[in-house]
Amino acid sequence: MSLYASWMILVVMGLFLILPVMIGVYVYRDSESRGMNAPLWTLIAVLGPAFVGLIIYLIVRSEGGSLKCPQCQYPVTDKYALCPNCGASLKHRCRGCGNPLEPSWRQCPSCGLSVPDDQRSPVVERPADRGLGKILIAVILIPLLIMGLLVGGLVTFRSSISSSVGSVDGMRIEDYADMPVVSGWLKESDQLGDGIYVLEYEYPREGDWAKVSYLIYRKGLTSMTNVSVGSSSLGLFKGPALDVTYNDFESPSELDYHLYQVDYSADKVPRLVIQVNGQEASYRQTISAEPLSFSEASMGSHEASNLYEARTPYLGNASAVVNLIDRTGLPRFGPYTIELQTKEEPFGLRIFFEASLETFGQQDRAYAIILLGLIENLSYVEIIGSDGTQSITIQEASEELGYDVKEFGQSPGKLAEYLKSLY
Repeated sequence: MSLYASWMILVVMGLFLILPVMIGVYVYRDSESRGMNAPLWTLIAVLGPAFVGLIIYLIVRSEGGSLKCPQCQYPVTDKYALCPNCGASLKHRCRGCGNPLEPSWRQCPSCGLSVPDDQRSPVVERPADRGLGKILIAVILIPLLIMGLLVGGLVTFRSSISSSVGSVDGMRIEDYADMPVVSGWLKESDQLGDGIYVLEYEYPREGDWAKVSYLIYRKGLTSMTNVSVGSSSLGLFKGPALDVTYNDFESPSELDYHLYQVDYSADKVPRLVIQVNGQEASYRQTISAEPLSFSEASMGSHEASNLYEARTPYLGNASAVVNLIDRTGLPRFGPYTIELQTKEEPFGLRIFFEASLETFGQQDRAYAIILLGLIENLSYVEIIGSDGTQSITIQEASEELGYDVKEFGQSPGKLAEYLKSLY
């Protein structure tokens, strides 16, 4: 579940709780001031479905009073002529006969004397019920706000399930030599210096789907890096986001650049968000007039070449082993450590991740098989996460392939063929 969706659920739950609490506090205070059974009416108002309890309370309470003696603040009603607590007069008296007068009377019913205007205002003023206005506003606005959030959640959910992302990692500048638009853009980016550069191409829309390709060129690297991609939502009105995340390692890099291509398909063109080591990074974006196609055959050939050149004859060469692991997709599980079993045969490689391997799939198993093929004296690989271990041996890998897995270390073409079968 995305962070936005989690926050939205918490907000909706909070709103569902706020309204009953507001109603309960108001009814308790109001009923207590009127001398009514405050706990009972609070339960009726809060637990009554669809505000029925609150409506019943508002009808019944009109028969009570919320007046107080202006002298001692003792609860009184509009029928009292004197305060039963301190004896203060609560009504004007007729100047002719001395009987108490009601504010609505124009003449005294006892003696018939006209009541002057200055005696027609109540001695005890009824306080304005400001709390009720706030409750009524909340009753209207909070359900509307909840409906808006739910609609936003549906839009977010629709965006998250109707998108697809494909990417190619760690490409070389030479791979785009036959594409003048890309090679020219790379040269211009080099002239501008270190930074992150993005070349974008948006395909003509087919029906409800939009497809866009991004070529990301990060110039000025000093260490190895791992890149991951995913989609998310920026909210109801901002639409989808394509998240590209770089995490740099301490290992030095042989190249001072990193090329990454990603294709995104969804109902809306996303906003590209690039993060480097946990911080959102700025980038310079250029729009391409031509598609940034990178064929599956080229992808397999490129990745095979990238992996093949990192092969090593000895498991004991730890730096070479780490370099080879970094070129596979295994670092997507996060930081790792290795343990080399080289004291006696069979020689083994154990890779420890702090993260869970619950998403370990066929692609990750394929990289473990490639490690067996490209480390000449390696006999088995164990990948260990917080939730278990995945292991594979030479025999298991060869049986799965139908030929000796060590052929990967002898022929880049064989390795490219295997990678192509994965695509």
